Amino acid sequence: MPEKVAVVYVAGTGRSGSTLVGSVLGSSSGVVSIGEARHIWTRGLVENWRCGCGEYFERCPFWTAVLAESSLRRHQIDLDRLRRSERELLRLRASVWTQQWVRNPKRLRPDHGYYLDAVEALYGAIARISGSRAIVDSSKNPTYGALLSTMRSLDLRVLHLVRDPRAAAYSWLNPKPSLDRAEGATMDRLGTAKSALLWLWWNRLAEELWPKDGPVPVVTIRYESLARELESILTGIRNRLLPELVGRPLAVNGDIACLGITHSVSGNPDRMRAGPVTVKPDERWRAGFAPHRQATVLAIAGLEMLKYGYRWGRR
Repeated sequence: MPEKVAVVYVAGTGRSGSTLVGSVLGSSSGVVSIGEARHIWTRGLVENWRCGCGEYFERCPFWTAVLAESSLRRHQIDLDRLRRSERELLRLRASVWTQQWVRNPKRLRPDHGYYLDAVEALYGAIARISGSRAIVDSSKNPTYGALLSTMRSLDLRVLHLVRDPRAAAYSWLNPKPSLDRAEGATMDRLGTAKSALLWLWWNRLAEELWPKDGPVPVVTIRYESLARELESILTGIRNRLLPELVGRPLAVNGDIACLGITHSVSGNPDRMRAGPVTVKPDERWRAGFAPHRQATVLAIAGLEMLKYGYRWGRR
């Protein structure tokens, strides 16, 4: 029986440090980081966004080889069918249905099976082409992670990454240049209430899908702790989620992340950085986030954030 492909799935919400974690782990020995792979059908095959290596997706040698290996090139697949199934399975209001399907596969529709087969073939090809022992996927959406957990050829492990919802909301409000598309483009932005609601829903969903005593190994980390103790936290993550790689070099030295070139699909533009990067906590929200916006976040996610050790005050 073929060996299962180890996948470390980074769950959580946007602006929580998943790009940093994926890039560091993906720059380490035996690991490949693929960014937000759930977007490959639209942002890769249709819209031709840039890969983390800097090439546009359709010209990236790595992804060209992966798609050929998995028989998922555009002329070989029904792309509209894949994208339709993706929307149906991953949209926010479908997450409850998807959880029920994960528990009872008989609810699966044929179109959805076609999508899942394509995703499973994709990860197998990534492992073979990269020659890596493990894949890091920073897609974050818990529902997508739940779909991966049903695939027999994948060995899923989960890193649940959490950030103070006020810091995340502040980051979502601020425009950030996007290097994926046309010059002058910026990343998508979210309003304060929507950011807090997404934070609340996706973090709750991650806890429900992957309880501490469940069959899927899971580690929950606060981004603030990671930024303060980069090397020790990342070493702990590697040791707990990828014990087969203990002893191999990790791309971090103290508070310096030693980033290599990754083939990440979609995500924060920082995924295109390579070389040494000093990591430190980002506390700009404490002074820059308007009090009425902070109050909005606390009204929505205030009780939930206490579970992760966050306090309501600014300090």
